[in-house]
Amino acid sequence: MSTTLAQVEKTAQLSKNNQMSLMIFQVQFPKENYQPPYYGMNVFKVREVLEARAYEVAAMPETNDLIEGMIELRGVYLPVINLPKWMGFEMTEEEREKSIIIVSDFSHNFVGLRVSYIHGVEEKNWSDIHPAGNYNVNVNTNQIINHTYLHNSKTLCFILDIEKLLIEAMPSMAEKIFASAKNVNTDDHHFSEEVYEKTILFAEDSKSIQKYMGMVFDQLGLKYKGFDNGRLLLDYIASKESLTDISMVFTDLEMPVASGHTVIRELRQNARTRNMPLIVHTSMTSDNNSREVLDMGANYFIGKVDTDLIVDTISKVENEFKDWLTS
Repeated sequence: MSTTLAQVEKTAQLSKNNQMSLMIFQVQFPKENYQPPYYGMNVFKVREVLEARAYEVAAMPETNDLIEGMIELRGVYLPVINLPKWMGFEMTEEEREKSIIIVSDFSHNFVGLRVSYIHGVEEKNWSDIHPAGNYNVNVNTNQIINHTYLHNSKTLCFILDIEKLLIEAMPSMAEKIFASAKNVNTDDHHFSEEVYEKTILFAEDSKSIQKYMGMVFDQLGLKYKGFDNGRLLLDYIASKESLTDISMVFTDLEMPVASGHTVIRELRQNARTRNMPLIVHTSMTSDNNSREVLDMGANYFIGKVDTDLIVDTISKVENEFKDWLTS
């Protein structure tokens, strides 16, 4: 599945308009009297879709049970994650032969996700993406971060917490990530009085990443306040009579109700927030994405999760936004 210039431009325009393209798939095959749930992933994270039977999976020793092994794709070796198993389902050998591998990019970490079937691609407005709730269907709500509905229907489509999946499937990576947050050496990082006194705001819908960011800011001795989506962040800022107690804003891009693109656009259109330091923190780390959000008005673009880069970016804000911080 190649990405043409026209497709990139279309996706960029959707993002700017608080919209996205959602690849919809299932992790089980339909059975008599049973229609399995639908799940979705932002097309921006999809690099290729492969017929699984065409690729031999080589076993990897001492890995998590969720990692099936590695496949070779044009000289590059990718781990394959057993998505059905993570969700509590087992595939038969016959089903594995018919299955699909979605090659995905999460912060420049390329992985293959085994699924049963690709339903298609639908364009969605981020206002149609809703935070996870309680569902009367056979799904694990701890793995779901948001939901929407299939086009012109009342059929639910669940959006998975991919960061949680990666942390559980690759515990050594997760251990390294959270260790980097715990081990931030405060002796090496001294900020101005204004940075310590003011509050960092961040919008992030993944509970795993919320926890990680909180750990980083706690280790640095910085005040912070988190929000589950962009609209909650924007409403909080709009409700404040004064913004002098805000040091900077971090925002994810993929969030329900209002995406990070909406956060950028609304903050830059408002005279009160036009000069507020704004950092995009996302797993959608393609060069096109970086250029797009910087052109829209974000000041910095960093991939999830890089503790050193977060700390370095805070230092850049301190040096480059003295007027904002001292106001």
